Amino acid sequence: MRFRPVPLLFLGAGNPALGDSGASAEWLALVSLGGPVVAVLLVMSSVALAVGMYKWLQLRPWRDTALDRVTSAVDRWVGGEPDTARKALTQVDIPFAEIVVQAMHWLDGGNPDRGAIETELSRLMQREYDRLNRRLGLLEQVSYLAPLLGLLGTVLGIINVFQGLADQGAAADAGLLAGGIWEALITTAVGLCVAIPFALLHAALQGRVVAIGAAMQDQLTRLMAADLYRSN
Repeated sequence: MRFRPVPLLFLGAGNPALGDSGASAEWLALVSLGGPVVAVLLVMSSVALAVGMYKWLQLRPWRDTALDRVTSAVDRWVGGEPDTARKALTQVDIPFAEIVVQAMHWLDGGNPDRGAIETELSRLMQREYDRLNRRLGLLEQVSYLAPLLGLLGTVLGIINVFQGLADQGAAADAGLLAGGIWEALITTAVGLCVAIPFALLHAALQGRVVAIGAAMQDQLTRLMAADLYRSN
């Protein structure tokens, strides 16, 4: 069996000269070499890519500039400019701004039950945090499972190779052994190429969500502390 270079399509390194039809043929060749495991990995990567793009678009409005504008509005509210603070928050296009406006409304309304206000604000903040964190677990699972599936495909491929060699007995060809092993290793390579970028993507998105959660908690704590200070 002669060595045939396998195009790393799962990294998007197809030959531009081949066009779409050539790329499709290379995809089919990759699946043919790797078998069902590679097909499953490619489907997993497609789903994970769609989820990653969705989460990126969801987190896009939560820029540092938007969070800084919320911080600036809270500064104005603490400084005794509630109307200016609320007006500034209406121009911030993230759901957290609405939570802060609601918090200011409750605290300025003279409601004596601060415990109920704090509990409700914590609930609203946790609901928003959970919404931002939703579906990130899928990216994490893909990054965990892809190498394992690739290794499974390799093990099954090697078992198949040695079974064929055992059937041939003394007439077994070493070249056939080598060719069968490198074909079996394709699934491991595909699994790693799927896992590594999605592990990095998950880490980046998860880190951003954690930073947003910390920023929300900080501003709500400032509101409650400032209201307590004014009451005393």
